[in-house]
Amino acid sequence: MCRMAWWVVVLSIAARRYSLPRALEIVAGRQSDRPTPADPLEHQRLARAIDLLLSADVLMFRPICWKRAAVLHRYLSQSGTPTRIIFGVRNDRSGTVTGHAWLEAEGQPILETTPPEYVATYRFPSNERFDPRLATISLE
Repeated sequence: MCRMAWWVVVLSIAARRYSLPRALEIVAGRQSDRPTPADPLEHQRLARAIDLLLSADVLMFRPICWKRAAVLHRYLSQSGTPTRIIFGVRNDRSGTVTGHAWLEAEGQPILETTPPEYVATYRFPSNERFDPRLATISLE
């Protein structure tokens, strides 16, 4: 959990200094060259650990979905489970636009309590072109 805390700090600082894609790239690190069979129990353990850490709700340790997704992406990718971070938006019932970030593995959402019903606006890692002005929007 201490290493996860370190990566939350790195991500928080990087997201303020660089574009979002660059900050995510810094935290993602290298993916394992050897895909391994998915271990759902290990994935749940990692998700519980980052959720507990972010539930502290102090300083940069706040329950924010994009931080959760970025740190989980790092740990899952390094353990041999390739994932993508998906950022999406939707119109809320009150008419406001809300956003969410989640992980996908093999094109399916993982480690979410309910299936995300958002229109995907950005994926990481991605070869898609993005508007750098959108990457500098405040994330908190």
